[in-house]
Amino acid sequence: MPDYFLSFIERLRKEIKTRQEQLTQVITGDVKEITTYKYVLGQLHAWNKIDQELTNLLKKQELDDDDQN
Repeated sequence: MPDYFLSFIERLRKEIKTRQEQLTQVITGDVKEITTYKYVLGQLHAWNKIDQELTNLLKKQELDDDDQN
């Protein structure tokens, strides 16, 4: 995988982590309505899924790279 692509993925994962932290702060803060809580929790779940998919992609690429060597 080209270095620029890996760099892009790492920058994207950093932004995802920042967003996850922001959402976690909202959830652990003073949420006034259950609908807001559920909405934010859903967003957090989606970001977690995206991050996991990127992690899986990187792991698969590492395994492919190891097999080629």
